[in-house]
Amino acid sequence: MIGELEELKSLLLNDWDPIGVTGIPEAVDEYDSYALHFHGMLAAGTTVEAVAEYLNWVVTVRMELTGNLAHGHEIAKRP
Repeated sequence: MIGELEELKSLLLNDWDPIGVTGIPEAVDEYDSYALHFHGMLAAGTTVEAVAEYLNWVVTVRMELTGNLAHGHEIAKRP
């Protein structure tokens, strides 16, 4: 589980990164809570579409940024 969670943290930080913090050492844990939720969704067998919608919700509601559901879908398919 720890290895899978670390992979999701890396995926979100390096590939999803809606606020552009990749490469900033102080922000290495910026998306950890989302990775934990993402991991739980995958463990529960949640669909790729539902994970993509969750990531889009994070961007649009939590971060109040413009979402990109297609990008969220691409990220959700990788694990």
